[in-house]
Amino acid sequence: MATAGILSGWRRRWRAWSNARSPSQDQITLTQRNVYILPSKGGIGYAAVVLVLLLAAINEQLNLAYALAFLLGGVGLSAMWLTHSNLRGLSLSLGNMVSVHAGQSLSMPVRLDATTLARGRFGLSLRALTDDDAPAPTDVAGEVSRGHQSTVLVPLTAPKRGWLELPRLRMDTTYPLGLFRAWAYWRARQRVLVWPALDPHAPPLPDSDVQGDARAAAAMRQADVPEGLRPWRRGDTLRAVAWKKSATRLVSGLPPVSREAAARHYQACWIEWEHAQGLPLEARLSRLASWLVMAEQRALDSGQPYGLHLPDRTLGPAQGPQHLQQCLDTLATWGAA
Repeated sequence: MATAGILSGWRRRWRAWSNARSPSQDQITLTQRNVYILPSKGGIGYAAVVLVLLLAAINEQLNLAYALAFLLGGVGLSAMWLTHSNLRGLSLSLGNMVSVHAGQSLSMPVRLDATTLARGRFGLSLRALTDDDAPAPTDVAGEVSRGHQSTVLVPLTAPKRGWLELPRLRMDTTYPLGLFRAWAYWRARQRVLVWPALDPHAPPLPDSDVQGDARAAAAMRQADVPEGLRPWRRGDTLRAVAWKKSATRLVSGLPPVSREAAARHYQACWIEWEHAQGLPLEARLSRLASWLVMAEQRALDSGQPYGLHLPDRTLGPAQGPQHLQQCLDTLATWGAA
């Protein structure tokens, strides 16, 4: 227990020191200041072999052993320089984040920029770190060619609604020989809004039955009520032609006219806070979020707008992806300080 406490204290000190050297920012360029390097397990074994070979050469006074030891040592030093330079000069930036519902997986798009570099960057690995710097179970491999950009999607989890602070990322590499491991940290300043979780057992919309509304909308489409006139267009049915008005026009040599279908106006669907009474706060918000998704789907089918009414805020009837996002954003931040 004492050893674990000491290690935890050292990790906190290391994290505070590295965060001070690399504060949160939307874009970072890796330099000697924020790239760290240490020998890997294979590199330590390689160095031990070179050291033993050098001692044998000194003891036996063998020129070929000297040459081999110095050659292998030079290869190791070159590998150290190449591994460090595989990260140095690379620029990282964050792409557009997309909100998701709580409990769903979230992708963090990290853009790798090598447009100003003389060579590409290969053998990269990105991982998200927790508060105690424990790596996520999934590592994402990435690379970028010289003069190009590439995007790596780092998977995250969205456990609860509200603003989600993006975790610190660690990028490391052992390219090209695996004798050294170089790594760098980066924490993006941007946040992402997580919507309430969807209720898998949500009942139909509280105002009416969805299937019944769909059938009524289909019946209204079949029983069009013409209203107004417009010039005749190819494809108009004979029933749509206004024959009395067209007769005088045909005598005058003018094209016939057709009736214009009347615009339909649907009563707005209101999703009320009181409709989900008797549920805990988070379950209540999940129920409202599910109803909003249902209302948007119905708006696509029948054109009926919908609105959201909360105790302290009301969003007027509308439809479309932007309106749905605005309603879900309101639920995600409702009740937050």
